[in-house]
Amino acid sequence: MKQQIQTHLLTGNMKYIITESKIDMLMTHYLNSWVDSRKIIEFDRFIVLENPNGEEENEVDMEYDGEDGRLWFRKELRNLFMDLFGKSHVETSVFVGKFFEYKFGVEVNKVE
Repeated sequence: MKQQIQTHLLTGNMKYIITESKIDMLMTHYLNSWVDSRKIIEFDRFIVLENPNGEEENEVDMEYDGEDGRLWFRKELRNLFMDLFGKSHVETSVFVGKFFEYKFGVEVNKVE
């Protein structure tokens, strides 16, 4: 049986039942749009996603190291996902890791 999440509209008391699969679809759509808005740099065994409008010292949003399969992503993005989609820290990290594997065709062994 699919787990369901109940959510409330901010503008009223209307309630909607949203399945986990629908939330996963929304998260995937959001991540695809987010990745499309980033500058993607691939060198050696690294994949780096940068904010094209970011400050030089804060422009890296996500970094994958193919040597050890480590994926790092900015805390602010993790917190945004947790707030928007009601996911825990671990659920968010696992989801982003799996998304990254599928999107870039790599193996993610650890998400930080």
